[in-house]
Amino acid sequence: MTGKNLIGYCGLYCGACSFKAAYDSNDRRHIMPMPSKYDRFKNEELRFCPGCQSDKMGKDCKIRNCAVNRGLAHCGLCADFPCEIITGFNNDGIPHHNEAIKNLKQLRELGDESWLQSQEKQWTCECGSRFSWYVEKCLNCAKKRLD
Repeated sequence: MTGKNLIGYCGLYCGACSFKAAYDSNDRRHIMPMPSKYDRFKNEELRFCPGCQSDKMGKDCKIRNCAVNRGLAHCGLCADFPCEIITGFNNDGIPHHNEAIKNLKQLRELGDESWLQSQEKQWTCECGSRFSWYVEKCLNCAKKRLD
């Protein structure tokens, strides 16, 4: 999963996904600090996720379905942005969701490639290890993530 597949329709950067980071590094420490809503997944087998841009995922997601039906790469390109659906997602109380609208605005301003580069830099430690949504200190060298 690389490039544009790392851009969620909702504006989340899939490269920072706790589940993706856990799978890629075979390290559950990425998912253990996630909110209690995700407790049922914390002891399951780590699985590869192709991301919502793949036809194999997210078919029950209102955000994905809306963007796909409108022929959009992400919600930031929509004439109705920010709509009730994406605003509800952004404000649903799940900490990493509250980046959606900010990210979508940045995607519109910067374009996909520049935004992806900025996200990769933000979510990669200088030692080369990855941070994830709920890991604020590098699991390899313990340096703090910079926003």
